[in-house]
Amino acid sequence: MTTPVPSCPDCEAPLDLGRSTRCPQCRLPLVGADAAALWQLTLALRGLEVHRLTLVQQRERLLAGLRARRDDPDIELERAWTAPAPSGVDTRGWTVPPRRGSGREVSGPSAQTVLLVLGGLLVTVAALAFTVVNWGRLGIGGRTVVLAALTGCALSLPYPLRRRGLNATAETSAAIGLALVMMDAYAGRAADLAGLGAVNGLGYWAVATLVISIGAGAYGWATGLRLPLAAGFVIGRLPALLAVNAVGLHGADAGASAMVATAAVDCALLVNRPLRTASLHRAAVAGAALWGVTGGAVAAVASLTAALSSTVPTAATSDALATTAWAWLPLGGLALLALLVALRHPELGLGAGRSAGCVAGVAVLVAAGGSLAVTFPQSWAALAYAVPAALLVTVSAALLRRDRGAAPAPHLPALTGAFYAAGGALLAASMPLIPDLARSVAEPLRHARAAWAGGPGPGWDWTVAPAALTGLWLLAGVVAVVAVLRVTTVPAAPLQAALALMAVPALGLLPVACGLPYGAAVGILALLTLAAALVAVLRAAGPAVLVGLTAAPALALLWALADRAATITVLGALVVLAGALTVRRVGGVPSAATACCAVLALGAEAVAIGDSAGLAFTDSLVVVLVVAIGTAPVATRTAGSVSLSIEATGYGLAGTALALTVGHPGWLAFDLTVAGVAALVVALRADRRRAAGLTATALLIAASWIRLVLSQVHTPEAYTLPLACVALTLGLLHRRRRPTSGSWSAYGAGLGLGLLPTLLALWSDGHWLRPLLLGSAALAVTLIGARRRLQCPLLLGGGTLLLVGAHELAPTVVQVLGLLPRWVPLALAGLLLLALGATYEQRLRDARRLRESLQRLR
Repeated sequence: MTTPVPSCPDCEAPLDLGRSTRCPQCRLPLVGADAAALWQLTLALRGLEVHRLTLVQQRERLLAGLRARRDDPDIELERAWTAPAPSGVDTRGWTVPPRRGSGREVSGPSAQTVLLVLGGLLVTVAALAFTVVNWGRLGIGGRTVVLAALTGCALSLPYPLRRRGLNATAETSAAIGLALVMMDAYAGRAADLAGLGAVNGLGYWAVATLVISIGAGAYGWATGLRLPLAAGFVIGRLPALLAVNAVGLHGADAGASAMVATAAVDCALLVNRPLRTASLHRAAVAGAALWGVTGGAVAAVASLTAALSSTVPTAATSDALATTAWAWLPLGGLALLALLVALRHPELGLGAGRSAGCVAGVAVLVAAGGSLAVTFPQSWAALAYAVPAALLVTVSAALLRRDRGAAPAPHLPALTGAFYAAGGALLAASMPLIPDLARSVAEPLRHARAAWAGGPGPGWDWTVAPAALTGLWLLAGVVAVVAVLRVTTVPAAPLQAALALMAVPALGLLPVACGLPYGAAVGILALLTLAAALVAVLRAAGPAVLVGLTAAPALALLWALADRAATITVLGALVVLAGALTVRRVGGVPSAATACCAVLALGAEAVAIGDSAGLAFTDSLVVVLVVAIGTAPVATRTAGSVSLSIEATGYGLAGTALALTVGHPGWLAFDLTVAGVAALVVALRADRRRAAGLTATALLIAASWIRLVLSQVHTPEAYTLPLACVALTLGLLHRRRRPTSGSWSAYGAGLGLGLLPTLLALWSDGHWLRPLLLGSAALAVTLIGARRRLQCPLLLGGGTLLLVGAHELAPTVVQVLGLLPRWVPLALAGLLLLALGATYEQRLRDARRLRESLQRLR
């Protein structure tokens, strides 16, 4: 918005305030207090005029919008007139500043709602008190007149209230009227009006609630009020429940049937006759569906409880069979209702159709499974639910495959929901079978310790639960069907892998279930491994083949541990098979993994053969170490990831063998020596020279230390000098390759290991030989450092030599100090401090020169 041009307040002539103090036309003074006040008032009036024009434009815009909505349906006037005014404008159109801290914590509509609710409740309580307390004081005529008058008044008031736009008050009046209708029904029976007192109570209230529910719905539909519709819907939950109890049906199945029947009536009414507002209609549909599903859940719980409580087949004539049979009525009705709604009303959407199919599938499966479970032994109860679930999965998958690619049909969403519901039920029914399968799979492992501790263990029975194995085969068959038909969004590869994972124990336990010998089960798994290997060789290995190559040999080895001969045989076969797959480099099979498996199996085979041959544990570990050493030349003949895998696995075997020998120090020293020599051989490779050389040195030094400890050698030089010599040699080689490297990085570790441990031992040694040798060595190191101008040997050697000298002179100094008076050391110290103070500057200069000379050293 542009700034207005200044003008004279009197004649409106343009002004140039920077050049004149008077109006150039009318000569009006423009300076002084009065002129300033006049100028401020003029500006304020102009601002008000601009604000007025803005408000007028806003009014015209709002008015035009309302004129365009003349033909829209009626709106709630009280909500329209109590809506907040536009920003900056009050309800009279005046400009007002924004309210801050007004103290109003409750809005007008909220306060109105509270008042109406409280008023309605108080009137209802008053009517209840009148009905219960004061009812007997009136005759039959008075009673009829009073209740009829009150009820009629409350139910007729909403009509004029609606015409005046008082919708909330009309809703409250209707609620009071419905409460009075319930009072009328109670009072009529309590007063034995027309012989109602002799009528069965549950039957009377079943009819009364039915009539009230229908009347409330019709009343709400006629008046356009929401509360009567909602009240009629809620009261409509009661008639069927009261009716089944009135005729003597008190079981859970009866109540569930009544709930499902009520939901069916609701769906029939709501689907064909939608309510006035979409939100109310959606709420009613959701409530009806929830009521029906709740009834189905009650029946399902009753059926499951009865089925799982029966333990013998004779329960077919017991209450359990009756309960599960009656459960078909609510569960079957719920399934039929869900399917009818999904098929006849596809406009509800894809999600609603799938949900309906899921509900129908679960209801049928629970009913069918309960009927079968009561006739089965307890161990087969889970299978009673798995069989119909498997059948439903198969049938629905076949139908989905048949209709794939066809025009959209209303049954497809429901069929998809039933398919997924059956799949979930099948998995849930298979869960109780897992413990029995796990016990059967792990049974051979319980006897492995006895087989390897003192020869073959005693005979043992290996059994598998028939129900568990049947359930596993059933689940595997269903997964196979689903994988073949490809009707699910799950990728085919995971399905094939899952099928292979289930097929391995299913086939392995089959000989056990047939009563065949122990070796038959191990042989089956060996054949499975060989078959998977052949498939991998003939064609690229897929997920199922990889799972077979992993699960079958692992399970075969687990079972073979229960027998020495079986263990040796299986490990040998694994070595050959893994080696062949590594050399052949089969597509899809990681050669590095097969190479690792071959090395590990070979090491385990060495242990098994050694133990079977009567070798001691330490001897077997030596054999494992030899196997690990043998992987080094094999790794040199391969390349890439296979070479690294073989070499790393060999190192792991060697480390394991050495770790297991810790409890036998003599053998540990021997094994460390062997490993160190092998590492020296590996150091001949150019790419392994440094790492292998350091490893060999560490292993050999550790071996020598163990030997020294076993020989009761406590002299520290025996442990430190070999390592110091190695460190100095490596430092010398490092300096030759990199002449610019510092002396500390090259010789620091070696000189520290050679000098410092001996220096520490010197202070607790009373002999003369160690000080003489250490001092000579320190003198030699110091001279070499001075000649080569190397900082590390010069400082370490000189410092060691100084401390050795202090050690040797210490007794003499102590003796001399003991002969002198006590004041002499104090006087000498004082004189020394005075001398230092006198020559402080010269001493600083000398120290600076010494530091610079040391820094020039390398």
